[in-house]
Amino acid sequence: MADFAYTAHDVADALARLSGVAEARGCSVDLQAQDLQERWQAVAVAASAGPLDAVTLEHLKLVFNYVENVIISCGAPDSFDVYEVAFESISKIGFYLQGDEPRQLLMHLLENVHEVYDVLLSCVETYEWIQPSATGLLRLWMLQVIFACFGSQQITGRDLMELTDNDVSGAVSLISFILRCEQAPFEMQAVAGRCLVELTAADSVFMNKAEGEDWQSQQIAKLTGMLNRHVNGLIKGLIQFEVVEAFGRCICQHQMSHTRTDIVVKVFLTTIHNSLLYCSENQKKLRQHLATQSTIVQDIMIPYVHNILPALYDNPTCGPANIEWQNLKSVLQTFAVVTFNINVFRPQLRDSDMLCRICEVPNVLSHITMLELLLKVAINIDFTKGPYHDALLATLQGAFASLPPENQQRLQRRLTSEQGQRLPFARSSTKACEDLAFVLTPPAGEEAGGPAAAERKARRKNNWRTAKNKARKRKRMFGMQGRNQGAAAAAPGVPGDDEDDEEDDSEDDDMPPLIPADNWEGHLGQTDETFVPSMAKCQLSGALMHDPVKTPDGYLFERAALEDWMQHYNSNPLTGAPLTIGECIPATDVASFIQGYQMQMLSACTIAPDAFDEPPPPEIAPPVPAAPAPVPMPAPEAMPSGPSLLGDLPSLANKEQKEKKKEKGKIRIESRSVVDCPDDMRCAIDGKVMINPMRSPFGHYFEKKTLERWMQNCGSVCPVTQQTLRLEDCVADGEMKKRIVKFLKGQA
Repeated sequence: MADFAYTAHDVADALARLSGVAEARGCSVDLQAQDLQERWQAVAVAASAGPLDAVTLEHLKLVFNYVENVIISCGAPDSFDVYEVAFESISKIGFYLQGDEPRQLLMHLLENVHEVYDVLLSCVETYEWIQPSATGLLRLWMLQVIFACFGSQQITGRDLMELTDNDVSGAVSLISFILRCEQAPFEMQAVAGRCLVELTAADSVFMNKAEGEDWQSQQIAKLTGMLNRHVNGLIKGLIQFEVVEAFGRCICQHQMSHTRTDIVVKVFLTTIHNSLLYCSENQKKLRQHLATQSTIVQDIMIPYVHNILPALYDNPTCGPANIEWQNLKSVLQTFAVVTFNINVFRPQLRDSDMLCRICEVPNVLSHITMLELLLKVAINIDFTKGPYHDALLATLQGAFASLPPENQQRLQRRLTSEQGQRLPFARSSTKACEDLAFVLTPPAGEEAGGPAAAERKARRKNNWRTAKNKARKRKRMFGMQGRNQGAAAAAPGVPGDDEDDEEDDSEDDDMPPLIPADNWEGHLGQTDETFVPSMAKCQLSGALMHDPVKTPDGYLFERAALEDWMQHYNSNPLTGAPLTIGECIPATDVASFIQGYQMQMLSACTIAPDAFDEPPPPEIAPPVPAAPAPVPMPAPEAMPSGPSLLGDLPSLANKEQKEKKKEKGKIRIESRSVVDCPDDMRCAIDGKVMINPMRSPFGHYFEKKTLERWMQNCGSVCPVTQQTLRLEDCVADGEMKKRIVKFLKGQA
């Protein structure tokens, strides 16, 4: 609790400021300022001597009653100066007084003001959009109160979801604020980052399987829709609330501490990595948003690698059980995903000696997983155009030649026949692929679709049915990273993830067999040996598509892969026929099927792993998950410290029906959430709600700052039409800005 070491004097100062703002606002209070201070001094003196007696607890109750009356009687949603110091006061009291009785009194206060708490959290982002910094540090103190009640280690991503009425974008907004807030204790920032990683995992949406409950009787399609909404809301929140910029500020704030920056960078990389691997309708927006944040590679990613390399060099026996090794693997995974999706990040990595330096890490070139990642990053950045081409090529060739024959074949399979279920690499880097052809060719006699592939598919199916450690496999599907992956060294006697990779015939990233009743083959075709449907894979990269487009002659490609190809060639990658990106159309039907496939598999593997052991009844799920009616989100598990306050906070939509504990003034607000804005009020580049809207000659709207960044990084080209566009060709649209403000104020 060193980050929350408040003193009795700190509390007294906060209460004095609260008395001042309460009097200025005309709030109804029970105590005068002097009486309030005297009662607090009595509590502070008794607390310094030991546990509080009955008389002192009565003094504390009166102090809490005073704060409660101020919060409830204030009544105006824009009185943020009052709310801020009120929650600051009770937060500092909560950390100063350690004991069950004070904590119970604090929790009782929060239960009495829960309506105000809910409404403030729901409207603060709108006020911040209209007038930045209008709410001050209110959110910091509101969250610190929760920390004071339950402790930082007890707070999870699910708890933040419950706190924000199961609104994932609201939870992301809170996390982004804490990360960028210089006054926030690092312990809070670390917890915020951990919670954000938890929100990128499928199991953050579902409760753990209850004892004796039969999940297979549930409508998995409903849970699939639930996860689908969660993922789309998550990605919209990452864009809307500038999470990348928030991480950048947090890293700069703690740059003098290697331990702290390691923690922050790790959760940042994992968040971006997982989010880019989801098939989401907002995936393109996220890629374009990251493209305008181009300094994250040279300012965050590359320095992070250089920071952990010395510890690896000094350890000749380093391997999967070593924390620096795990962190390096996480970085390489993120590099592979980011460089495939966003080409503006490639030059910094291509011109850096980072890959060469990683190859010098002991044992890294003899480890198949790490070697696979190095190969994919090298291809994505087209290392043949960089100054380290010859040295890197010789190193990779030597590493492959040094592998035992069986490991050479495994690596070749991972880069060819099994590519549909693994991280992608860019086939447009034709020279790089030619140089690395020795590893990009399937092993002799094991071409995809042959007898050997069918045999491996049957063996994988059997392995999934007999595996003793399915939980670990489930959480790593589609290449996703878990929140603990790379965060801590493996426990003594327990092999790290990569050790197990080397022993289980590289099954860790493979999907289980599809549920027969889902009938996905009718929409996406037959599955390959890793159980990925054929039409779900890009015909250029071979990887699972996230944003598919269709050519006039019916070929399907991942948009990022095709756009990358078009930078070098104006032809269809498969037929050689002339082709431009403008002739291709979004394959929305295929995207919907792929999205449903990915979400359903994540849902089913998270909540019903046994569904893959025996074929379920045919009626378990429809062929394609339709958008279901909203279903209530499960409440988080009860915390060991007592009754969960977070679970008791009511939904705003139902608060009129709740029984009122006190007949006092009620806060009201008509503002709407920023994330509810219509699409025409959002920037066409990344989908963020506009502050300074600019209209292009082609009729598209862009946020001014985002368009400026786009042109700095991508040139004078329209992000939508790909036609020539200069900033001076666009005009500010004051009427659009007025519309947005009116909507957010509830006057539209």
